[in-house]
Amino acid sequence: MKAREFEQFHSIGATSNGRNTQDMNAISREEFNARIETIETRMDARVEAVSARIDHFLSVQAERDKANELIQLERQKNQDAMSITLQNIAEESKEALKKAGTVNANVWMATAVHLFGVVSIVMGAYFANQSSMYTAMQTTLAAIQAGKEVGAAKPAVPSPFIAPP
Repeated sequence: MKAREFEQFHSIGATSNGRNTQDMNAISREEFNARIETIETRMDARVEAVSARIDHFLSVQAERDKANELIQLERQKNQDAMSITLQNIAEESKEALKKAGTVNANVWMATAVHLFGVVSIVMGAYFANQSSMYTAMQTTLAAIQAGKEVGAAKPAVPSPFIAPP
C-alpha cells in the first residue's frame, strides 16, 4: 500500500462511522468483572476437565503397569521353572552317559568273556582231538611194525626132508 492510500483508509476508518464499524458502548466495571469471572469459570472447567483426563490416564497407566508387573513376575516364574527343568535334564543326561559308559564297559567285558570261552573250546577240542590223533597214529604205527615183524610170505621151497606128496 502506498502511504497516501494508507492515510486515506486510516482517516476514513478512524473518524467516520462507516457501514463496517459499530459504536462501542462504554462497559461498566461490574460488567467487565462479570465477563472476566465467566471466562475464568469456563477456563477453570476446561482445566478441571483436562486435569480429570490426565488423572484418568495416569490411573489407567498405573493399572497397566501393575498388570505388566504381574505378567513379568509370571514370566520370571516360568523362566525359573524352565531353568530348573533344564538343569534336571542336564543332570539326568550326565547320569545316563555314566550308565551308558558302564553298560558299554559291561558289553565289552561280556564280549571278551565270550571270546575267551570260544578260544578255550577250540583249544580244548584241538588238544582232545590231538590225543585221539596220537592214539590213531600209534595204533597205525604198531600195526605197521607188527606187519614187518611177521614178514612177508615166502615162496614155498621144497624141503629136502619132506617128501613130495
